[in-house]
Amino acid sequence: TQTSFAIAHKTGMLARMTAWERTALLVAALCHDLEHPGVSSVFLSKVSEDLSSVYKTTHLEKHHAQRCLELLVDTNVGLLAGISAERYWAFRNDVYRCILATDISRHSQFIA
Repeated sequence: TQTSFAIAHKTGMLARMTAWERTALLVAALCHDLEHPGVSSVFLSKVSEDLSSVYKTTHLEKHHAQRCLELLVDTNVGLLAGISAERYWAFRNDVYRCILATDISRHSQFIA
């Protein structure tokens, strides 16, 4: 979470982001390893069919993102209560994309 903030701040990206985009980045940073089992996606795809059968690629990141989004809409959490459908979908997509970007197998797509 601190690294995400530091990079966004140091590059000037934070200043160009809306409040909702900054919140999405923070939520994604907090949740990017939600329910992580401590092994890689490659390992899981070889020994377990649970996540592999649900997600074709980036098994763990899609699971982390899905669980994060489930928590965000939980009425007991209430983080997104009262926002418009348009705002919800934009926020959801930002969080989802940020979490999927943490897949190490996609690292070269972002660092070039």
